[in-house]
Amino acid sequence: MCGRVNVHDNEGVKQLLEAMNMQAKPNRAPRFNIAPTQPLDVVRYRQGLTWESMSWGVSVSARGKRGQVITKRVPNARDDKVWSSYLWRSLIPEQRVLIPVNGFYEWKRENKKLVQAFYITPSNHTAMFLAGIFREPKGGDSTPEVSIITTAANEEMRNVHDRMPVWLSSKNKAFVWLQETDKDSLSELIKATHKNSFVFTPVSNYVNKSTNEGPECMQVSGMKSFNY
Repeated sequence: MCGRVNVHDNEGVKQLLEAMNMQAKPNRAPRFNIAPTQPLDVVRYRQGLTWESMSWGVSVSARGKRGQVITKRVPNARDDKVWSSYLWRSLIPEQRVLIPVNGFYEWKRENKKLVQAFYITPSNHTAMFLAGIFREPKGGDSTPEVSIITTAANEEMRNVHDRMPVWLSSKNKAFVWLQETDKDSLSELIKATHKNSFVFTPVSNYVNKSTNEGPECMQVSGMKSFNY
């Protein structure tokens, strides 16, 4: 799962974009605790790379027990569902984006109880591209909606959570994700990164509340940062 991301360092994101030969200059105010339904900037390919804003979480509607229509936002798309689920299978062939972030948050649980929040960042980079899948606006909606693709956790991540976002860890992988049409080539990218890819920084429970913002979300707790 990936339910909260951090995009506080425009310079780190700019370096990612420059590696893709993009001239876009991120200038959004730093965000330390982005939650579903909030805006996410993405890289999209349509006759060239573009820098766009989308709303986090693809909407899905279903009927409740009393017959009323209930709409919820789905922030993550599981790797084992993107080619088969009715929600994703029409989107995955052509509607893919890169989501630049500096890091993401995850919570370790014991007996279903939250015991520690972690801010998770790339070991050797200041930002990274996560794999995204999006849907164009429907009806009166004006903003595309995007979800982050997740996969089974690698060895280090399993110590915190059983799933993790898909990180496209090279320029080549990023371009393949945006431009490829072959299902096997795309599926090959939707995998966990290798061991020692991330730094896990224990942070205070301030980040637990989605409305909390600011550098306090990254405040280190009593434990030291580490690589599993």
